Amino acid sequence: MKGRRGFLAGSSVLALGLMSRKSLLAAQKQNKTVRWAMIINLNRCLGCQSCVVACKNRHHTTRDQFLTKILIREKKHDSDPELLFVPVQCNQCENPPCVAVCPNKATFQLNNGVVVNDWSKCNGCGKCVEACPYDARFLDPSHGNKVDKCDFCMDRLAEKNIPSCVEACSSGARLFGNINAAKGEFAGMLRNSRRTVRDPRQTKKAAVTYIPHVKTGKIP
Repeated sequence: MKGRRGFLAGSSVLALGLMSRKSLLAAQKQNKTVRWAMIINLNRCLGCQSCVVACKNRHHTTRDQFLTKILIREKKHDSDPELLFVPVQCNQCENPPCVAVCPNKATFQLNNGVVVNDWSKCNGCGKCVEACPYDARFLDPSHGNKVDKCDFCMDRLAEKNIPSCVEACSSGARLFGNINAAKGEFAGMLRNSRRTVRDPRQTKKAAVTYIPHVKTGKIP
């Protein structure tokens, strides 16, 4: 199975790592009718780490760095401790602060909502890493210290597959789809009045949203 690393080095118009600016703009035009989004239902997450393992196996990020992680929070419930699990990754913010600070325009947002990195322009200055309020970016020493982050598995999307983390989630905590042509349970979750971004103080709108824990009413 072809991984994102091979995809980024390929000749496809969607090979977002090493393509020209002209090709990147062409990729945006091709995705005008698509707006990708992920909904994470915290009430279903079991903390099994399957999504983390699947992502790591797919993208082979540098040691101790992950494109998605599971945060573990503790809550007292009827005097007994209870663990709550929160999957986190790049939120694909509607107005991403990482884009504004990049001096080389190496990070930008496609019309489909996904924030991507152009490795041919990235100089590893780390300004976008510092600007991200969610600690979702890192410099990858295995690849010339270029910035890495979740991009919804763009190589899989190009092949009409879903992101690896979504495919691996056996509890159905992660739902993914095109909000411009939503179907099934994903469409129903889009209408859930409790759906929210991870931190409204940092991001007003994002492609990754959450259904909060019933017992807390929020995202811990």
